[in-house]
Amino acid sequence: MFFSIIIPTFNRENLISRSITSILNQSFSDFEIIIVDDGSIDNTKSVVESFNNDCIRYFKTENFGVAHARNFGSKNAIGQYIGFLDSDDILKVNHLQCAYDFVLEKNKPAVIHLNFEWGLADQSKFKANVLPLNLPFSIFNSCSLHVNCVFLRKDISNKFLFNESRDLMFAEDWDFFIKLSVGNTIQLKNICSAYLIDHEERSMRNFNEEIWVKRRNSLIASLKGDELVSENYYSKIHTVSAHMNSLIALNLAIRKDKIKSLRYLFLSLKENRNELFKKRTAAIFKYILIYW
Repeated sequence: MFFSIIIPTFNRENLISRSITSILNQSFSDFEIIIVDDGSIDNTKSVVESFNNDCIRYFKTENFGVAHARNFGSKNAIGQYIGFLDSDDILKVNHLQCAYDFVLEKNKPAVIHLNFEWGLADQSKFKANVLPLNLPFSIFNSCSLHVNCVFLRKDISNKFLFNESRDLMFAEDWDFFIKLSVGNTIQLKNICSAYLIDHEERSMRNFNEEIWVKRRNSLIASLKGDELVSENYYSKIHTVSAHMNSLIALNLAIRKDKIKSLRYLFLSLKENRNELFKKRTAAIFKYILIYW
């Protein structure tokens, strides 16, 4: 088995069929699909079983979170390379073939990463992601890598797991990619073979200030607690905190809480002056002025 594609899912009975189908339709056929149901209480299991395909392996766990589901899938995978797909996104038909060709081209490296587009489900409006230019330094400024596009050699996937802290949930990807970038050379190929679907149920759309502060604090603590990161890139951790504070500021500005928004923006700029020149900061000021 060359690829193991892990799909973590929770209550996605209305979306997961599309994701599974996009893998089954791949032009490259040497793969298994590992679906880790993170304690769903809907009909996800029945939807998965309706495919009746031997390459699909279904596991159900308690609701431990997406990081645990990905780690569980990695530990049970038998493929030479481990990939991931969120259960609300899809892969283009050439995704695995492109990955396979790139793996051979680079002589079976530790990690490869393709690229993605994101937009509406009907793909009538979409935008291509811009890959980072200077890893690992650029990964501290923002995360333009995505789990749908990464492939880890099996021995590497055993060493680099996702942080399963619930306080970190939905920032675990960034934590993962920072540590992965610091510990390995990630071979990048700018071909958009995955598609992230924008919809109202996406987890990142829900905002709660207290949860986001915990998420920020947990992310910083996780990075400071990593030996490779803290020894070699400790001075870069403040840019991560600045980025998180500007995200909080933007969400508060959108919700018309101008005073709190400015407070987090000030914290962000205090940690990293370069935040001033980012589009997000301009958006924060725009919303503040609109609601002034």
